[in-house]
Amino acid sequence: MPVSHPRTVRALQANTMSWTISGAVMALGYGTDESWPMTSVVVLGAGALGSVYGAWFAEAGAEVTLVARPAHAEAINRGGLRIDDRPPVEVQAVSDPVDAGDCDILLLASKAFDNADLLGGYRGSTQAAFSVQNGVRQAEPLVARFGPAAVGCVSLVGGTLGEPGHATHSFDGPTLLGDLPTTEPGTAATIAQALPGRKLEVHDDIAPALWSKGVLAAAAMGVVGLTRLVYHRIFLMPETRDVFYDLACDGAAVAAAEGVELIDGHGPFQVRALTQESREHAHQRLRAVGEGMEAAGETEVRVSILQSIDRGRPFEVQAVFGDLVETADGHGLEVPTLRAVTRLLAAAMPGESASS
Repeated sequence: MPVSHPRTVRALQANTMSWTISGAVMALGYGTDESWPMTSVVVLGAGALGSVYGAWFAEAGAEVTLVARPAHAEAINRGGLRIDDRPPVEVQAVSDPVDAGDCDILLLASKAFDNADLLGGYRGSTQAAFSVQNGVRQAEPLVARFGPAAVGCVSLVGGTLGEPGHATHSFDGPTLLGDLPTTEPGTAATIAQALPGRKLEVHDDIAPALWSKGVLAAAAMGVVGLTRLVYHRIFLMPETRDVFYDLACDGAAVAAAEGVELIDGHGPFQVRALTQESREHAHQRLRAVGEGMEAAGETEVRVSILQSIDRGRPFEVQAVFGDLVETADGHGLEVPTLRAVTRLLAAAMPGESASS
């Protein structure tokens, strides 16, 4: 049955976390543990992160169809979808989007360069659509395809794909959702209600969060992509901290030119503060991040670009970096570090994409 479009999220449990934005959060916190009517969900591009979200929806009682690579889909249909060491979750998996039907909620979780094939191949309709992709323009393909059903989303969840049929939930951050100016009001809240017990926030203006994550993604993925270092290591060396800071400042300048004010959000980064403070203070902040991760045993975090590099697969240059550079050009902004890193990563792209 199609889910409704309530304008607010149900009462939320305590233990909430807040981004320091005045008046920007419509509903905030963790989803409830109440049951929710049966929902049908399609996940386009169910790799690591798509598998984690797909399992969450299934555990909440939804009928889930994952569109995944053939080996992953075959393993899931044979033995269920396994997340961490939990018992397998029963979902349907297909390798061709044409085999996925209509749904109440659609999640786009592929790399951005697969959007055309997945969205073009999907013939169904949906009541609500969101993307957990990287990039400040990640909602635009969904708006073009599904119109008022599309919402904005920022995922601070981490996932790693192991053997086919198995994924690891590597970072337990929140998921931020927000209706866009083009969205049917209440659609973001509808998605939040379909994930009871998970860390969810519904924002009345998702743009600051989208841009803040986009700036941090460019900084982190730029340094990791060029150094091949696991995540915490990039904060422990002054050279990599320097480049991270310069990339973040370039990205912040682009956001400002677009009229978007960055925000200080979840976790230790505080991107707004980072990009407004001196290089010396930024070094101290970033070093503390690396030391904190090391102390917590978070020493094997491999961000998505590194996972792609490990597998010899293409990674996202245009969506994460190129869109920022093109936007900067439109404003006549100089973003030297961002431009240089974009060119280097484009040159390092495996296969034919290296010449694009």
